Formats: sequence, structure tokens, C-alpha cells
Amino acid sequence: MFQLTICSGSHTIAVPAEAGQTVSELLQQNIPSFALPCAGNHTCGKCRVKIEGNVSPLSETEKHLLREDDIASGIRLACACTISGNTTVTVQAEAPSKIIAWYQTPEYERTESGYGFAVDIGTTTVAVQLIERQTGTILAERLAENIQRGYGADVISRIEACKTDGLDTLSDRIADQLEQMAQACLRETGITQIAESVVTGNSTMLHLYEGLDPASLAVIPFNVQSYFGCYSRRTLAGSPVYLPRCIGAYIGADIVCAILAADLAHNGTQLLADIGTNGEMALLHNGRLLCCSTAAGPAFEGAGLSSGMPAAAGAIRAVRLEADASVSYETVQDVPAVGICGSGILDALAIMLETEIMDDTGYLELEDEDAEDWQIGDSGISITQKDIRQIQLAKSAVCGGLLTLLEKEDISVDDVSRFVVAGGFGNTMNHASAAKIGLFPAGLQHKTAFIGNGALGGAAMLLMNQSLREQTERMAQEAEELSLSTCAEFMDYYIDCMAFDTF
Repeated sequence: MFQLTICSGSHTIAVPAEAGQTVSELLQQNIPSFALPCAGNHTCGKCRVKIEGNVSPLSETEKHLLREDDIASGIRLACACTISGNTTVTVQAEAPSKIIAWYQTPEYERTESGYGFAVDIGTTTVAVQLIERQTGTILAERLAENIQRGYGADVISRIEACKTDGLDTLSDRIADQLEQMAQACLRETGITQIAESVVTGNSTMLHLYEGLDPASLAVIPFNVQSYFGCYSRRTLAGSPVYLPRCIGAYIGADIVCAILAADLAHNGTQLLADIGTNGEMALLHNGRLLCCSTAAGPAFEGAGLSSGMPAAAGAIRAVRLEADASVSYETVQDVPAVGICGSGILDALAIMLETEIMDDTGYLELEDEDAEDWQIGDSGISITQKDIRQIQLAKSAVCGGLLTLLEKEDISVDDVSRFVVAGGFGNTMNHASAAKIGLFPAGLQHKTAFIGNGALGGAAMLLMNQSLREQTERMAQEAEELSLSTCAEFMDYYIDCMAFDTF
């Protein structure tokens, strides 16, 4: 038996370790929020830690995913590094993320009294707001990375983790996280009694919260154990919890809430895209609501990119090409750059395309043949060929999904009167850059409206007006789900939209 010393921020703990145990396993046991975006499959290179002591030799995976200067300074991948003696591991303390909790909703009547919580369990991030229901005043809020991220960045990884780590483990962790966030809000305000809470999320997140086995969501025909639209078995801060209804296995309560917040039922033909780890879309045309979901992946939120990170302090959030052909950038909180978030990478790719550093296939054409990446000004942050491919897959899924919805209704981009973009990433992106690289059809650019975190906004509306719950339940039951996994048109669009071009 050996000793592993874990240093994280100002905290240091020593834990027993056995030969052959991975560093990631020990970190997850002692730091539940330690992230493994690829679920420990040695593909993302994001679980970087500093190692001193007796561990396994550098693996081929680490040689491929780590830079030479990282290796020289003792950086290793926690998922690929095993214990062979006493070891010290240093985990970089994360800066708090600037997760967007802003949202815009239509005018509606507030019929309820007392206090309540509106909650959005995102695959990547979690938002909790304490609201005075008569006025709609947000009294306190807490924003955090989803604690389940240690089991993988996407829903499929979480579903697989239920088989290995246990459904109860994942369920209790997210429930405990929400309770801690809620209690922090109550302590901040001095409020002691809550009337009710509304918790929304995609179908997998709600299954995990409720402790329902999500295994059937990962295999055809994608059956669900519950569509929800009911009260939870759990409470939050001692209050009953209402769970909005889902439309299908991959069209969850979060998109239903976003549809409500977007006021999609009015003003002609409207298109909605909630751009996040799961790209969920809805089209309302002639009274018919058609919805679909694409596996966009977490690249837009920074995961899986060589220098990717959430929109925390030091993240490059905007990149510009100046008149003298130099490249400038802005970071969150205007501090030195330490990485890049989703909105920044879209700007960077648009500039690379404009300056022909990258061609429309996504291939890097650098002047220095030995260079492997493109540097963003003097930031020290770069874009690699692999980063481009990750964004390429994600943006193709989103744009392909939107075009498929339009084709299924036999309409064009010109027929759309309003294009609503929801989600924290959608709220911060430059829509000109997004259209230039083909994230969405260029004809939608000047019809775009950003509503922020629509899922959280819709949850707040359901918290403050219970009659809206029946409306959303009926809407979810009547909506039609388009399965893109069996749709030939989507596969054609998906391939076409791989190009970095306007559509």
C-alpha cells in the first residue's frame, strides 16, 4: 500500500493507493467533481495533472495528446497514469465559470405566491435560481459544472457509467449537488420556507435525477421509462419538485421549457435551436411542432478541445482580424488568456477561413510546414487540426438538423420568420462567425433572436404560473419527434454541412 498526496488549490490530503490504480480513479474517489470528459477512454487529453513520484511510464496516448513542454514540466493524463509507489498529484484549481443564467421570456401572468426554485440540469452545467414568485425577482442564484461530468461529457457516457458505477451513485450525486446549491441560496437570503420548485433537463438528466434507469435511452427504439410532467419523488429544500414533460428520448423537458420561453407558438413560422452538448431543435409551421435532436457533443462548451474551457476567467471569448491583418482577442474578465471557449473558437475559425489559413474542408494550410497549430495572436493559445475536426462534427450536426427540419415541412430558410437561439453558448456567440463557418444557414443570420438560457427561463415561467404546466404538457404530447438517426435526408445534409461554408 502506497500514499497518494493530492494538492488542489489550498487543500492537501493524503489517501491510500494500491499499485496499478489509475490516478483518475483515486481523484474521482476524493474529488467527485474531477472531470473526465471522455469518461476515461484516453481520447480527449483534458484530465491533465502534475505528477511527482512513482507512476507508470509515459504511455503512447500521453505522448500523442500532451505537448513536449507539458511533459517536461511533469504533466500527465490522470486516466492513463497508474500508481507504482508514493506519489504527489497537483490538480489545477478551476476558476468559476461564467455560465450564462440570463434569459428572456415573453410577458405572462404570475399567479403564484411565496418563494421557489427554478433549476436547469444541463449535461455540462447546472443553474439554480431562488425566485420570489409574485414579482419574478431573482433573489439568489448558483451556477456550477454538473458534478456528473466526472463520468463523461455526454449523456451516453453517463448512461454507461450507470452500469459500472451504479445508477444510485449518479442519481444521488446530482440530487445532493442541487440541494447544496439551493441551501446556499437560502443562506444568502435568510429565507427558510419554499413553496415549490421546478427542475428541468434533458430526458437522461431527469431519469438520473429521479433514479430511473436510462439504459433504454441509448438503444433503439429509445424507450423512456417516464415522460415526466409530474411531481418528483424527491424534494428540494423541503419543497415539492415539479418535472416538466419531455417529448421523447432525446427531446427533453429542457427544449419544452425553451419553446415556452421563446414564445414559439406565435408570429408565423419559427425555428428554435438550443445549442449545447445536445443540439435540440424545434420548428413550428402551420400549427405543427416538429422537433429533433443531434449529438452536437461538448466541443461548443470547450470540452474535447486542446485549449478548450468553459467561459471562465481567462477564456478567449472573441477573436478579431484587424485592418493591419493582425489578430486581436478578448478574454473573460480581461485577464491573461489560459484557454478558449465556444464563442472564441467560432470567431477563430471564421478568421482562419477568411485568411485561407484553413480551407473549406477544414484542412490547416500553415506557411510553416512543421507547425501543427495556428496561434491566436500573442495569447499563447492555439487551434489544432484536431480542434477543427471536433467543431466540424458538431456544427455539421446542428446545421444538418436545421436543414432537415425545413425539408420535412417542405419549406425554405426564406419561409422562416424568426430563428431563436437558446443556451449559454448561443447567447455569447457572434452570429456572423457562426453563419460564416456553417453552424446554421446564412439566410437565418438576420432573423436571429437570442433568449439566453431558455430552459431555465421556461422553468421559471412554470414556477410562477402553474396553468402553463398543462399547456406545456399538452404541447409535448402533440409535438412530433423526428429521429435523425434513421433519417436519410439528415445523413445527406450532415455530410454536406461538413464543409466550412455558408449554406
